Amino acid sequence: MKKVILSTLAAATFLAGYTAAPVKAEAGVDTVKVNLKAVSTFKDVKGHWAENVIARALELKLITGYEDGTFKPNGQITRSEFASILSRATKLTASAGENPFTDMKGHWAEAAVTQLTAQGFIKPGDYPNGFKPNSQLTRYEMMKWIANGLIASNETFKQAFEDTQNTLIPAPEAIRGEISAEKIPYIALVRGTGIAGGFEDGTIKLQNTTTRAEVAAILLRYMDVEGKSADAYRDLNELREVGTTGTNVITLAGYKYNQGSFADIVNTPITLSNKSARLKVKHYIVVDARAGILKGVYSSLFYPKIEDYQKGKFITYVELDFTSLIDKPSVLTYSQGLKTRLITFYRIADKNYVNSVGIETFPQSTATYFKKNETKTLWTTGILDPKGAYSLRNNDGGLVFIQKD
Repeated sequence: MKKVILSTLAAATFLAGYTAAPVKAEAGVDTVKVNLKAVSTFKDVKGHWAENVIARALELKLITGYEDGTFKPNGQITRSEFASILSRATKLTASAGENPFTDMKGHWAEAAVTQLTAQGFIKPGDYPNGFKPNSQLTRYEMMKWIANGLIASNETFKQAFEDTQNTLIPAPEAIRGEISAEKIPYIALVRGTGIAGGFEDGTIKLQNTTTRAEVAAILLRYMDVEGKSADAYRDLNELREVGTTGTNVITLAGYKYNQGSFADIVNTPITLSNKSARLKVKHYIVVDARAGILKGVYSSLFYPKIEDYQKGKFITYVELDFTSLIDKPSVLTYSQGLKTRLITFYRIADKNYVNSVGIETFPQSTATYFKKNETKTLWTTGILDPKGAYSLRNNDGGLVFIQKD
């Protein structure tokens, strides 16, 4: 495709990004063979967590440094700077188009922004008051542009986008209800393909700005994913399953449906057999603890450790709308009315961790927590045996039955 030739100012600028933790190996980056000679000329890159990433981006002629001999890996990036680099990173066909932004006329990045708009990365409707090229790029903007590029690069990402409309993003902000619905599928595509992760505490900080080193890592990963099938990414497949059925138990744990589907019982009323409570399953999330380490797209969201009773099992985290139907709440009474092993009323034990993420879990004492006919939304935890079979029926006779081969 025809690439955009950047002006001297554009060439002197670089990217901004996302990951907060040191990057050991990025997609498209061979940490052994990558040529580090180019970055050795920069005063501020040696020993930086993104040294190899920056070297690879230089080799691909995506970036350069500043005239004073620095690269400024921790420097912030503007919309116009990111557009310039992204326009060279993509392999999508360069479509002819007109500049939709009056404030970009004559700007050094006009050609890049026009190209990305024609290719579908940038949506003019997102900037009704002008592109404002010198505004710092937020993390969410970066993720949305990249997600739009994935959708344009392969038809399967269009379906993945639809499938993840109602998914649960594996980030504390999602647990706390801080991510608006329209943002969810864009984040899901980028998170599910491994292009962008989160910070060490799991947060994604959508309104934060990005650094040049971080975006180098992000765009190298994007280049590796662009044009491939969305079906090839297991984390994304988990998010797609959660978005369409409320659970990831099939994708992650390999259970099969013997009868029905979780989609048949999610968000439907289930009254306990002793009439002590009524509940609705909102999400049924599974994490793989069989090998002694946590695996799965949700592996670090709920609790980062494996308890003794969870070893060799799948750990479940179930979000419930729970309505007590009795005057004197009791975990024992509730449990006696629960005629399934798919759900248990166990609490997530680490109070400090639960509070830090914002998880509402089953209380240690129910006496004052539950009130008759008052609904609480909370998470419980439990386990699935890798060789087990489990079922759950709702009030209308809807049934889900899962088992391993």
